Amino acid sequence: MRYKSFIAALLAALFCLLDCGAVSRAEDRELEYKVKAAFLLNFARFTTWPESSVSNADPQFSLCVLGSDPFGPALNGVESKEIAGKNIRLQHAVSATEGLSKCRLLFVSKSEQANLKRILPLVAGQPIVTVSDIEGFATSGGTFELKDKDGRLSFVVNNTKARESGIRISSSLLKLAIEVL
Repeated sequence: MRYKSFIAALLAALFCLLDCGAVSRAEDRELEYKVKAAFLLNFARFTTWPESSVSNADPQFSLCVLGSDPFGPALNGVESKEIAGKNIRLQHAVSATEGLSKCRLLFVSKSEQANLKRILPLVAGQPIVTVSDIEGFATSGGTFELKDKDGRLSFVVNNTKARESGIRISSSLLKLAIEVL
């Protein structure tokens, strides 16, 4: 049932993204990041973190944004939602040295592209799902890379890195990826 609701939410978001042709560039960007915010939440819902991880002891689910926040109002209200029975806590990290180990899901903004070679090793091996829309993010060691493919939002999954960190991604989610590494 979770799979069907995930598919329905993705299709609705994608339809909305494709059906809004006459909007301004700012509205396009706002809509793009609303859809990406929905992807973030669904990535978290279809991911299992290792029981032994420190973050599992935290009573809240930390969703972190590293760098310039491209989401604007798209993440408003996210803290009223739950992932695996835990309230979401939204955190904005200004730098890669600010407590990233407490994050369960980390979105790396395009503003951090030049710092990827420094950021990804800091979280490697930790049970942190990393997501970005930076080109080549998954092949560089990130977990999920959001991509625009033929005008549609899709994603690549680096399942090898996820498993190395003890993270399990649902097979339903893996089937939706355009590529699994």
